[in-house]
Amino acid sequence: MTASESDDAAFPVQAGRHRQLVNFRDVGGLPLTAGGVTRGGVLYRSDAPYPGDAAPGDAPVWPPATVVDLRSPGEGGCGYAWPAPVTVHHIPLLRRAAVVTDAGHAPRERPVTLSSVYQAMLTRVPHELASTVGIAAHSGGPVLVHCAAGKDRTGVTIAVLLLAAGVEPECVIADYVATGSRMAPLLERLRGHGRRLPVDVDLNSDLIRAPAEAIGIVIDRLTGWPGGPQGWVTGHGGSADDIRRWRDRLTAGTSS
Repeated sequence: MTASESDDAAFPVQAGRHRQLVNFRDVGGLPLTAGGVTRGGVLYRSDAPYPGDAAPGDAPVWPPATVVDLRSPGEGGCGYAWPAPVTVHHIPLLRRAAVVTDAGHAPRERPVTLSSVYQAMLTRVPHELASTVGIAAHSGGPVLVHCAAGKDRTGVTIAVLLLAAGVEPECVIADYVATGSRMAPLLERLRGHGRRLPVDVDLNSDLIRAPAEAIGIVIDRLTGWPGGPQGWVTGHGGSADDIRRWRDRLTAGTSS
C-alpha cells in the first residue's frame, strides 16, 4: 500500500461531514503580559472556508468584518464567496508552507521541516506579516485569519498579531499547539473537498504536527528583536499608531 493509499484509508470521504470549519477558534481569553486577557469576538483563526459551510457555532459574531486570506494565487481557491460588506485582504505568504494541494495536480516539492518554513516566512515576507497588524487595527469588527489548513501560515500570522498586542508568549505557544488535536478531522475535511497530501506525508508526519518548538522560532525572533514584538513590527513597515490601536481593540476593558 502506498502512502497516499494509506492516507485514503485513514480519512475516508463521507458525505455531509465537511460543511464546517474544523480548525476555527476565537483567540479571546488569552492572558496579557500587562494583566487582563484578550477580548472575544475580535480575532479569529481557521482553516479555509468552502461553499456550503455552516457558520461556526462558537463565533460570537459572524461573518467577520475582515478576512485575511494567506493563500497564494493559483493555490487552489475553494470558491467561497464572502457576503457584503466583508472586506477580504489577500496576503500571500509562502506557498512552500502549503502542504496540501489540489487532487489531480502533481504535489509540489514538500517543505523540509516546519522550522525551515517558519524561518523562511520571517526572512522572506516579514513586511507582509507586519502589515496584518494595520489591517486588524482598522477593522470595523472581527478579523478572521486563514490559509488552507489554518496551521502554518495562519499560526505564524496569529503569533505576530498576539505578540504585538502583548499576549503572554507561553499562551501564544499554547494557542498554536491546540491545532495539533484538530489535524485528523481537518485532513478528512480537506480530502473531502478534493485536496491531497504529498505521497510521503500522512497524519504522523512532522509537517502535520503543531509542536511548540516550531512556533517557538517565531516567538524567539520577535521577543528578541530590539524593542520586542512591537519593534519587529515597526521595523518591517508597521506603525506604532497601528500597534496601539490594535492593542486597544484586542485588549480594551480587560486589564486588571
